[in-house]
Amino acid sequence: MLPALFVAATITIAPTDDYKKIEAAQPGDEVVIAPGKYNFRVYLQQQAPATNPIVIRAQDPKNPPVWDLSAQNVEDAPGSYTAGDRGRGCWQLAGATNITIESIVFTGCHTASFNSAGIRYYATTKGLVIRDCLFKNNDDGLTGGTQDSEATVEFSEFDGNGNLNASQSSPTHNIYIFGGTFTLRYSYLHDPTQGQNFHIRATQALIESNWITHGKSYEGDLMPNDDFSGTGPFSQSMIFRGNTIVQGNPANHSQIIAVYNDASLANLTLHVEAINNTVIAAAPQGALVHLSNADGTKMSAVMTNNVLVTSTTAYAIEDLQNGTVTGSTNWLEVGTNPGSLTGSISTANPMFDTSYRLAAGSPSIGAASSVQNAPITEYYLDDKTTRMYRVRNSVKDIGAFESTTTGPGIGPYDTQPPLDGGVTKPGDGGDAGKVGDDAGDIENGGGSGGCGCDVVGNSAGYGGVLALIGLLAAGRRRRARAT
Repeated sequence: MLPALFVAATITIAPTDDYKKIEAAQPGDEVVIAPGKYNFRVYLQQQAPATNPIVIRAQDPKNPPVWDLSAQNVEDAPGSYTAGDRGRGCWQLAGATNITIESIVFTGCHTASFNSAGIRYYATTKGLVIRDCLFKNNDDGLTGGTQDSEATVEFSEFDGNGNLNASQSSPTHNIYIFGGTFTLRYSYLHDPTQGQNFHIRATQALIESNWITHGKSYEGDLMPNDDFSGTGPFSQSMIFRGNTIVQGNPANHSQIIAVYNDASLANLTLHVEAINNTVIAAAPQGALVHLSNADGTKMSAVMTNNVLVTSTTAYAIEDLQNGTVTGSTNWLEVGTNPGSLTGSISTANPMFDTSYRLAAGSPSIGAASSVQNAPITEYYLDDKTTRMYRVRNSVKDIGAFESTTTGPGIGPYDTQPPLDGGVTKPGDGGDAGKVGDDAGDIENGGGSGGCGCDVVGNSAGYGGVLALIGLLAAGRRRRARAT
């Protein structure tokens, strides 16, 4: 006898429902959530295949459901999960696979230990996609991750997450990733209450085409993965490309992106690539990349095609024997010591328009160097019109924006091109790597751990990437934005 054919279901959720219907979703199901306020916890462990994912989405993206647990600590809210860490997230995913969470607001998620999050994922959670979500006024916006997990965040906003009461424990952040593989793109990160906009301990991280502003301490960092054990060697890396950073008045004016082995992990190598970013620093001493390796940790950075305004400190290295910075064709303020960076451009004015795009006549137009991992997208538009992107016309200009790129922004419900252009690991010989969603993971616990990403090559190029747009877009689920 042939097995019964599985038929996917559409599960509708209203404010009068509880967690049971969401948690009962099976592979292929679509959970559709009505507008309104929800105050229960959600715990997901379903292991859906990539070909039959679970999609959890708003009924109306313009009027999204709001998970607001501010009336009590998260651990005291209704929910099926009863373990001692139940307060660590309004929604938690433990070993779940291929779940998409779309168009939901997470706010007021606090716990007695000051480390709850809108979403926390851990164990072997893979294929997690968080799209078009808002994380506002939680202890942490997004947190978690383990060595084998992966998650992608896109078209989302992180606003005012952090808890000053956490000063007696681990700091809190807009995003705190403990391990695995993590991708963040087309998102707006701003004004964390404590800590950084992004605190990354992933093994592989890709942060691209985002608008990032007003970090409380500094903007972000790469630190060791908590899951590393044994004697190593261990390697982590992060690609940071096509982003716009506008600092406000951070507590730490000396660094913008920090690389630091806070766990004193032996046999660790940390690598960061900063490619085609536009950065408005807060102070002259603000190093775009700070290799904080006084302990002798091996660290390296590539800095190419960036615009660094206000700061006259391109980078900082504490142990020159174990830290190197290479790169070329960055626009630097007059008086900046370029150090090992070659082909720098220094003029009296970077020549921006009001949204930090290059104005006609800018010396950065047409001056970019060819480099692996160059961005294929750029953020659209600014801190008022947010959470969209455009396909970059080319990478001939220095900075996060190409002067010849035109057209409207692409939002979360529009037809999507390939998303990362292909990246390769060091030593892969320039192969095309994978094209599509990179993912990122979050670890099960707190503490210090390692972050990074071994993705270093973007040899797929524009011709191959753009030729794939129609093919890949046809295979992806997209809905018209509700009107």
